[in-house]
Amino acid sequence: MRLQDAEKSIHEERDSWVRLQNVRRIPGGLGLSFSVHRGRRGKRTDGWDVECRGIHEAMITEVDGGGFRLFPNNHPAARQYSAPRAELRWSRTCDEAKTLAALFLAHVAETDDWIPFDRYLRINTPWNGTSFLPHFAPVSGRNFVCRGPDFLIRVYARALEAIGEKVKVTIRRSNQRRTAVRPMVLHFGVSYVVAESFTAQRNAFVK
Repeated sequence: MRLQDAEKSIHEERDSWVRLQNVRRIPGGLGLSFSVHRGRRGKRTDGWDVECRGIHEAMITEVDGGGFRLFPNNHPAARQYSAPRAELRWSRTCDEAKTLAALFLAHVAETDDWIPFDRYLRINTPWNGTSFLPHFAPVSGRNFVCRGPDFLIRVYARALEAIGEKVKVTIRRSNQRRTAVRPMVLHFGVSYVVAESFTAQRNAFVK
């Protein structure tokens, strides 16, 4: 069964609360078992086994979050794994504090907190004798360099241009495997899994 059908069934029930009961490894991915309750403290009314295959990322930190939602492949957490790669360069003579602030605001506006800010920017925080000050790690000659998914690189480029920085953006040749992949995001509580395929099956339980 499609996971979208399980999601619809769960949301059709009034005051449904979803709880993760079990996580297990399966060939090619993870198996997740969920129970559905009538409210957070209510009795169990349903249950689903979900198989996630072709996993790109999994962050399972909470089992009693209550929610259950499937996001499509245009979600930033999924899109970063299928978008073409791009490279951004800008001068090392920039005002790093101003640049960092501009990039951070642009990053949050585009991704919220779905992609860590330092995933593609790779910011170091060295000790200067009195405090830790962030600075950009990757350099090439006279430029800072950032490589990542093209949609995010373009957002960064616009943010830098808005504060007067000259930038150079290079789109890399698409990898057929990457562009063919269209992962989605299963979000439950504050946990999530980014995977290429999800299937669901009702599991048995005693009412």
